[in-house]
Amino acid sequence: MVDNGTPKRRDSFHQLCQYWEVSDAERPTYRDLYDHQKDGVYNYPGIVFISDSTLVENPRGDIRYGKFSLKGNEISAIFDDGAKAIYIIDEKQPGEMMIRREQTEQSTVLHLKSSNVFYETAEVNPYAKKNSLWRMKPAAPQNEAELRLKLKDCVKFYRYFFQGHVQSKSDEIDFAGLPTCFKWYRGGIFVHSEKKLDQKWIDCFYSKDQAMIARQKMQDILQKKYDWDTTQKNWLKQLIPVLTQVEAQL
Repeated sequence: MVDNGTPKRRDSFHQLCQYWEVSDAERPTYRDLYDHQKDGVYNYPGIVFISDSTLVENPRGDIRYGKFSLKGNEISAIFDDGAKAIYIIDEKQPGEMMIRREQTEQSTVLHLKSSNVFYETAEVNPYAKKNSLWRMKPAAPQNEAELRLKLKDCVKFYRYFFQGHVQSKSDEIDFAGLPTCFKWYRGGIFVHSEKKLDQKWIDCFYSKDQAMIARQKMQDILQKKYDWDTTQKNWLKQLIPVLTQVEAQL
């Protein structure tokens, strides 16, 4: 839980521009199901609308990017893979939305739960494509410089993730489905042991061996001395400047 005060008011477009969790679905595709499992990794379906009109479907699972436009209660989307979809907002109330997705011959009703976490620009939105490239499995083994850049982008992703919660005055954080090697504590950041390392994080690398090399690099970096503000009671506000320091080490 995070106590950050009262959020500001937003227009309808910027109310849309946040992470929406799929809480239920009628006539779902496999992408809309929580119990879809691939290689021991569970799917956490959702949709992110970004302020630069980028759409991210399944940001905590099998990611698919596209562009969208909003007109009235209708959202038109064209995905990077060429697929098209229409999302019709049938019902919207604070914290919840029901939309109907029309795609090819499939009509799916999605019940969405709002995260109430907003990012002012795509530049600092962790789900924006350029901020999530580190999550993509490379086609070939990476050298040391490439692994360090991947780790740096991973740290930056979480810095943006936490900044959004602080700026949105969000009172809770959901890590479910996000690839990570970290354990977060007030006044400390630790790396999971090899045996407990998240499979989704491992899958971000060319091989398990490369993931273990990267894990060790991150652990070595975190063993350096960082400046923690021990007077800061909000653990996110305490953590964010440290992540900036960690990025500089990478």
